[in-house]
Amino acid sequence: MFIEYHGKTPRVAASAFVAPTAVLVGDVVVGDEASIWFGVVVRADYGTVRIGARSAIEDNAVIHATNERTTAIGCDVVIGHGTVLDDCTIEDGALVGSNAVVLNGAIVGAHSLVAAGSVVMVNDRIPAQVVAAGSPAKTLKAVAGRAAGDIAHAASESLAEARAYRTDNIGDPAHHDVRSSSRRKAGAVVF
Repeated sequence: MFIEYHGKTPRVAASAFVAPTAVLVGDVVVGDEASIWFGVVVRADYGTVRIGARSAIEDNAVIHATNERTTAIGCDVVIGHGTVLDDCTIEDGALVGSNAVVLNGAIVGAHSLVAAGSVVMVNDRIPAQVVAAGSPAKTLKAVAGRAAGDIAHAASESLAEARAYRTDNIGDPAHHDVRSSSRRKAGAVVF
């Protein structure tokens, strides 16, 4: 479901996958072939959320932007199941593990891996091409070995799965209704 709020309607690339149970609110932009999976909530009622091309937001993640701030997710990013992002930046090619939390003002560098269950604290920066873990998240090592492989394949695997769903006519953004306080329109805003 797409919800218009304060005159802002989610804008989603026609090639994206948006699961039928996902909810996008307000000033949200979803790039080409990005995938928004089941149970995801992307809420940009007072801020802005940008999701780059081929990025995957996995099941039950919550992405939020507040008070004229932005949550920016680069291209080829994977946001794991149950993850929470709030007013932060996730740079290209990063992987944020399941149930991780990335808080206000934090930045996760390009091609980095934030381990499942980690918490990236307010205004912290995780450098590019590292593995970070813990609560609070700390840099453990440079990306190498299995972690490098996980990062390299995660986005392409999600992209293949999203394409398979689209082939089965599931997740077409144009099939979502747009709702607002004053009206309900059939069909999403796609570009």
